[in-house]
Amino acid sequence: MFARVTLLCAALALAACAAATPALTAPAATPALRPLPSSTAPRPAVTGTPGREPTPVIIASPTATPTPVTHVVLEGESLLGIAFDYGVSLEALEAANPDVQAQFLSIGTVLVIPPPEGNFAVAATHLAPPPLAPVALGEPTCYPLASGSLVCLLEARNPGAVAVENVSARLTLAGADGLPFTSAVAFAALDLIPAGAALPLAVLFTPRPTQAVAATGVELLTGNVAADPAPPTRAVLLPVTITASGLLAGRWSVAGEVTNPSEQALATSQLALALYDASGALAGYRKQTLAPGLLPGETRAFSLAADVLGGAVEQFTVFAEGRP
Repeated sequence: MFARVTLLCAALALAACAAATPALTAPAATPALRPLPSSTAPRPAVTGTPGREPTPVIIASPTATPTPVTHVVLEGESLLGIAFDYGVSLEALEAANPDVQAQFLSIGTVLVIPPPEGNFAVAATHLAPPPLAPVALGEPTCYPLASGSLVCLLEARNPGAVAVENVSARLTLAGADGLPFTSAVAFAALDLIPAGAALPLAVLFTPRPTQAVAATGVELLTGNVAADPAPPTRAVLLPVTITASGLLAGRWSVAGEVTNPSEQALATSQLALALYDASGALAGYRKQTLAPGLLPGETRAFSLAADVLGGAVEQFTVFAEGRP
């Protein structure tokens, strides 16, 4: 589940948070943390040079083009099954996604779905996808890494009353003239974004672009309201209790416990840590898998740490979810 942490944790519906978060032993003083806002309004993020108006990103197209239908690959799916669901041939699906290999299809891959052809149109059941959930995207913040890559982080906030899932966004980088020079798809840290909560989205540009980034643009690609009742394979939110946090050897470290409150075993469980600086911009992010999975009712200790990429950490959040 999603847990907000300062010296007090404000838990979400199923979250259980410790009353205090004693700092870990650290070589430097640990900054005092402030509680994250409880409002569902997007938190402001600061990018670019202070005092200058942001450069608009120009996404130009010579002719009007229809919005493409896309599909985010879920666990257990295959290209053949996806092609059948959308009423297209496997050959057409492969032609629309030349960089995707069927034998190496990975969870989270965004596929472009071509129009139906011939008799396949009769079988098409997903060509009129539901409208995107009202996910609010924050301003991206990008950091160069020592590895020679560029990582960009942005926040996706769910202002609705129910969870949303499968959130992804296209992040475009532009030069001083506002013209885009590269783009990539950023995926949410976890599958579910609880009602009124926010998750970081991350994308890695490798190698780092040689052109200076003067402006960015974001576009929501996928994100839908979680179906009710939930399918048996959907991820579930997990309660998190934070027992300690602080700056340790230049990294923000968090320790705590995560619990499986359901009556079924979870094959996989994942944690995500997001760091925020004084401006509210994402200053670091780390995702970690618990191994093995969690038994029904099991509580397990965890620890994870993230590099501080931006300014001093003033806020942080911890998320947890598991999948049967």
